[in-house]
Amino acid sequence: MGKVVLQGYLGAAGYDFTYPAIGVTASGRGVIGFTATGDTVNPSAAFAPIDAIVGVGPWNVINGGTGAAQDDGFTSYKSQVGNPPRTRWGDYGAAAVDDNSVWLASEYIANPCTYTNWGGPFFLGGSGDNLLGTCGGASHGPGARAALGNWSTRISQLTP
Repeated sequence: MGKVVLQGYLGAAGYDFTYPAIGVTASGRGVIGFTATGDTVNPSAAFAPIDAIVGVGPWNVINGGTGAAQDDGFTSYKSQVGNPPRTRWGDYGAAAVDDNSVWLASEYIANPCTYTNWGGPFFLGGSGDNLLGTCGGASHGPGARAALGNWSTRISQLTP
């Protein structure tokens, strides 16, 4: 049966850590996965080590998980999220232990997209595919994002 050995918190001035998920291996070592946002970082997939003896260590952005842009607010329409509008962001975080590794799922912004490019050929000055909102390229293939949100899921395997 599990038990709480240490208690504490993780925070940093100028940053917000949203929707954490904790995975701890049988050895008592693990990671906390979350989305890091703040004054100097776009929404990024991040983690902090956690240990049953020493507690939580310093946080870092996961390799390849650095956010490419700010949240663009395309999902803040009153009709979709109510009044006052609240951007649909930070809905999930997940962790799963696999032997000595921890798999994390964190939200981050993988691809930038301007409003003009979001509109594609339907907006003055826009280009790309005819799939409104996907920020697709000139090849008419799938775009880099969903039409109504610019976040992505970063799946990472860490071995604490």
